[in-house]
Amino acid sequence: MNLINRKKLLLIFLLVFPLASYANGGGPLLLFISGSVFLYGQVWILASETFIYCKCTDLDPVTAFKQVFLVNLGSTIVVGLGFPFILAIVTALAMSLPEPFKDYASLMGTWAYEGAPHTDLLGPLSLIWLTVTFILTIIYERWHLSKLWLKANYQGSITISGLMVRAHVVSYTGLLLMSIYMWGGMIGALLGM
Repeated sequence: MNLINRKKLLLIFLLVFPLASYANGGGPLLLFISGSVFLYGQVWILASETFIYCKCTDLDPVTAFKQVFLVNLGSTIVVGLGFPFILAIVTALAMSLPEPFKDYASLMGTWAYEGAPHTDLLGPLSLIWLTVTFILTIIYERWHLSKLWLKANYQGSITISGLMVRAHVVSYTGLLLMSIYMWGGMIGALLGM
């Protein structure tokens, strides 16, 4: 896909998604969380994972940053935003089903709107979906990094799996602390605390 087509696809995505959320008077909570992490946590993710790459491999900081950037860009598009977006679309379509199926569909897709059923379960289900995206992110990034290392004929001093686990433990711990600081009240309300 050439650059012009990618820009058109991105423009369509940006134009269509806000309209769909507004029309439904709400939106998918998981996509909001993932988008917020992308917006506010990207600097932390890139910095912390580059640091871990440099400490665990013999890569220079520039090469480590390039790899971290490419791997995280791919995982953000495919897993971080792509997975919640697909879940939101499937949920939006399933919400046209008759009762009680549409209520369960909105719950499973963590679709938040005024008068939504089972709102007390949205927080715990979001945490379950975030755990799924965490695991999918590690799987995707491990695959992407193995392709980069194979292409560069690089033999790391650490396994890719070991590097991924270390990098993500550090970056996700920081993201969790950032989320608690920024949205502690909202998280507590969603979890019923």
